[in-house]
Amino acid sequence: MTATRRVLCLCGSLRRVSSNRAALEAARQLAPPSLELLPYDGLATLPLFNPDDERDPLPTAVLALREAVGRADALLVACPEYAHGVPGAFKNLLDWLVGSLEFPGKPVLLLNTSARGSTHAQEALAEILRTMSACLLAPAPVPVALPGAGCTVDQVLASTDRCAELQAALDVLADIPPER
Repeated sequence: MTATRRVLCLCGSLRRVSSNRAALEAARQLAPPSLELLPYDGLATLPLFNPDDERDPLPTAVLALREAVGRADALLVACPEYAHGVPGAFKNLLDWLVGSLEFPGKPVLLLNTSARGSTHAQEALAEILRTMSACLLAPAPVPVALPGAGCTVDQVLASTDRCAELQAALDVLADIPPER
């Protein structure tokens, strides 16, 4: 019997109706029993990163983030591109993980939810994650061609093509070796 793998889902968008969040929620609904996808909802609560604050006691929101990452067997990241880059709020989240003991070596799978094929933020995000000692599970983000802002979970799940793309991502996560 295979143990259930815990996958923390990190959305790089603060939008109330976010295509990236919709993709992560659709993946959660499509996940097989061997994968437990857990949404992280604390992005907006993280304080701005300041190295002077990276000491005991850590801010409560930062401690919760690090604990969630530590409990996860892998991370699934869906992050939009703003002005050809990683959104500031999500970069702030990553900055809080740089000095953590929970993150290095963590398996990470990236989703690219842009139907336009945006690559600038995805390339920057992969570089940041490699610098942070993440174990990227695929050489490129898994494409999930969503129409853009305002896409809902129901719209994602209604598309056979989008579900197949998300299933490809779930297959990668399901293939993580058990020793991770």
